[in-house]
Amino acid sequence: MNGGTSFERKLGEYTTGRDGPTIVVTGGVHGNEPFGAHAVREVLATLEQRQAPLRGRLIGVAGNLGGLAANQRYLDRDLNRRWHFDDLLAMTTNPKTREDREQVALLRTFREIMAGADGPVVFLDLHSTSGEGAPFAAMADVLRNRPVAFALPLPVVLGLEEAINGTMLGYLCDLGHVGVAVEGGQHEDPETGRHHVAMVWITLVSAGALSASDVPDLEDRRQRLADAAGNVPRILEIRHRHAVVDGDGFEMRAGFANFSPVAARQPVAGDASGPIYAPERGLMMLPRYQRTGDDGYFLARPVSRFWLRVSAIARHMGLHRLLWLLPGIDRHPELDDHLIARRKVARAAAPDVFHLLGYRRLRWMEDADRMVFTRRRPDHLGATGFPPELDAALRHSPGGGS
Repeated sequence: MNGGTSFERKLGEYTTGRDGPTIVVTGGVHGNEPFGAHAVREVLATLEQRQAPLRGRLIGVAGNLGGLAANQRYLDRDLNRRWHFDDLLAMTTNPKTREDREQVALLRTFREIMAGADGPVVFLDLHSTSGEGAPFAAMADVLRNRPVAFALPLPVVLGLEEAINGTMLGYLCDLGHVGVAVEGGQHEDPETGRHHVAMVWITLVSAGALSASDVPDLEDRRQRLADAAGNVPRILEIRHRHAVVDGDGFEMRAGFANFSPVAARQPVAGDASGPIYAPERGLMMLPRYQRTGDDGYFLARPVSRFWLRVSAIARHMGLHRLLWLLPGIDRHPELDDHLIARRKVARAAAPDVFHLLGYRRLRWMEDADRMVFTRRRPDHLGATGFPPELDAALRHSPGGGS
């Protein structure tokens, strides 16, 4: 799949008019990852052919149309970044790059879909990788994401959205929607497309749009993914991200794949400054074997299912309200659901405690002695969920409607 492919923004929609969830499957947010867009079109065609008794709607959306046509990850910048309110408002009123215009078009598409939904939209974002290794799912660890993510017989990675700031699904989850990203395999491997198709069918069942009996080959599709996942730990969390800067000459060492074991201080890559060593022991994630992208590699470690059960109980009990009573932790003076931890606390056991209760690291404050943690919304904001200023800008910008 060396040449580019032209897609329409909306890849298709299937509905029977029955009440049910709105499920949006995005493919090609990175232009050199077209298998996802092909996969959702295949599922839509099969639903139509079978006249499947779908509840709700399945909608396919293509991401970076320009990148897909050129078979490039992006043309000017990564489309899966800058999903922050200030950035989105600025590019809606004054887009400066080709990806700015793609992002505004996606926002308009999502706004239209959300306005017609009766509750949280389920977003499934299909990706592929430059390196080898088992497919996996990734999610922000809010409870509403877990049923969809854990229905896939794949490793589930927590914390990618914390390590990569400004992702599309991170923003949509902050609006109260469901968001799960999946990596189906390598860019050029046809099996990646088959994995993506299986992921969509399984999600239709786990989200309640279809019954298992409506998908006659469901178990075969589950087994395909389970076989591809192999013996990789079921749940992992990201511990480290190596950021790449343009011109630094970053190059991964050969031989790494997703979930390859890595020893502390093992040389894993190099750049203009010399060898790059793993800061701790872990499992390799998303090694960059392509020219573009600002993520060099990630390290992950397994997480016990026990702690996920504990975290669910703690959140249902509302124990997050007690965090600000602990020494070294204060409520943010201006922002709800934001807490400030002093450096010693933030670097010690606090991150694990914060994660347990649904918070994630956001940023160091200007004095570099305090870190801000924020909690993803546990509920749905209703309607589009977009802030009023952004909603108005989308309505009044060219092509935005009334």
